Amino acid sequence: MKLILEGVDFGWPYAYYDNIRGSNVLQAGYGGDGKKVDRAAKFDKPLMGSPGHWAPMDVLFYRGAQFPEHYKNGAFIAFHGSTDRSPYPQAGYIVCLVPFINGKPAAEYEVFADGFTGVDTVANTSDAKYRPMGLSVGPDGSLYISDSNKGKIWRVMYKREKNKFGEAQLAELKMRQATRSYIKIPDSVGDDLHKSSLLEGGILFNTYCATCHQRDGMGDNNRYPPLAGSEWVNGDKIKLIEIVLNGLQGPVEVKGKAYDGLMPAHGGFLDDNAVASIISYIRKNKKFDNKADLVSHPEVHRARNSSIKKEITSIQKYFFKPTNIK
Repeated sequence: MKLILEGVDFGWPYAYYDNIRGSNVLQAGYGGDGKKVDRAAKFDKPLMGSPGHWAPMDVLFYRGAQFPEHYKNGAFIAFHGSTDRSPYPQAGYIVCLVPFINGKPAAEYEVFADGFTGVDTVANTSDAKYRPMGLSVGPDGSLYISDSNKGKIWRVMYKREKNKFGEAQLAELKMRQATRSYIKIPDSVGDDLHKSSLLEGGILFNTYCATCHQRDGMGDNNRYPPLAGSEWVNGDKIKLIEIVLNGLQGPVEVKGKAYDGLMPAHGGFLDDNAVASIISYIRKNKKFDNKADLVSHPEVHRARNSSIKKEITSIQKYFFKPTNIK
């Protein structure tokens, strides 16, 4: 939400406002990393920021008389919902209220109308049953909400005693705001959908791995070991991540047989999401007779950083090892 005055500069396209951090940060294409502020600090800030990709489609200041006083002069916002928040669930799909105090928006929005998605987790946009689009107020103060998926219109009325409305009534909506995956701030591990992106993992496996390990995961019975039923695949996931990132040169023993092929490093051209998807695919593949748990991209990221640190330490020890001077 922005107050547009002559001469203001919100930084587009060089910066954007991070509503979680409460500050402007640099765009990735201009030296940003999702955290760096730098020259973004000189740009104007919005009055209030909404989460990225929620897609606000309509704003309406309520001046009706049907709702409790709490909603008077507040701004209702219809969030149509995201289409791409990878690797997290899609989000938005609600109507919220931004209370105004002395003509200025409060620090946080409130959930007003929820349940449009019909599901708790929106993995793909098509999972959402309804998507809020437009807002309007009727002569009696009722709020009308339109939907773009099926053309449905809801009429929202308040039928309880308005003078008894308060914090107790708002508590339930605050609870939804903290627990619904399409509303709350995503958890980098718990809400990571890429850890179970088996479809993507299968495509990547067939592209990069099947040549050696074969599409059925049985290996070539000569140089390249099987992944199906392998103790290496179903065992320590961190060790497996490191093998995919850094490669492995034999000999190794898998299911009682020795193999001496070369496993090339894939970390140089596959990002963390891709590596996590491939490993999750082979560890969870029933056709491979594997039943291990999934791998998330933060786990790959940590393993990658750990490998880099080990390599730097090894190089430093080689070039700067102490010598006895006589």
